[in-house]
Amino acid sequence: MADDIDKEVLKQQVLEFISGKKGHIADLDEVLDLIGGDRERARTLLDAIAEDGEISIVLDSVMLNSDRYLPKVRCLICDRAVSRDDLVPFYREKHFPFVSWGFHKDCLEGGALDEMLSSGMFRMKDGKIYPNYEYGEGKNPVTIAIKYLRSEDFLYSLELKSSED
Repeated sequence: MADDIDKEVLKQQVLEFISGKKGHIADLDEVLDLIGGDRERARTLLDAIAEDGEISIVLDSVMLNSDRYLPKVRCLICDRAVSRDDLVPFYREKHFPFVSWGFHKDCLEGGALDEMLSSGMFRMKDGKIYPNYEYGEGKNPVTIAIKYLRSEDFLYSLELKSSED
C-alpha cells in the first residue's frame, strides 16, 4: 500500500515537472533523473505513469497529453475553437501523439470530408483523420492542411457540392 502512495506522489511530481516545461515536453533523461534511483526501475515507474494516459513517451521526450492542458483545439477549416467533445481530431502521430488541431463536426458536413479525402491530402483510419503525406523540410501538416482547406479552390468545390444537393 505504501508503494502505491509513493507512486501517486511520484506521478504528481512528474506531472508538475512536465507542466512547468515550455510546451509541456521534457527530456526523457531529465524525467528519469527526477524519479531517481536505478535507471531501469525509474523507466519502469515512468512507463507505469504513462499507462494512466496522462503522459506520453516519444523517442527521448516525455510530454503531457494534450487533453490535460488543452481543453479546446482549433478547427483547421474555420479556425474557431472546438470543444474536445465536438472534435474530429487531426492526428500527426509520427511526431506528436496528441491532438491540438481538428475539425468541427459541422465543418466536415456538406461534402467537406469527401472532398478532403478525394484530394489525396488526407486519409482516414479507424475513424480518425491523418495527413496523407510525409513530414520533412517545410512540410508541417497543419500548415499544409490550413493552406488547402482555406483555399479558394477548396471552398469553391464545397460551394459546387452544396448547390448540387
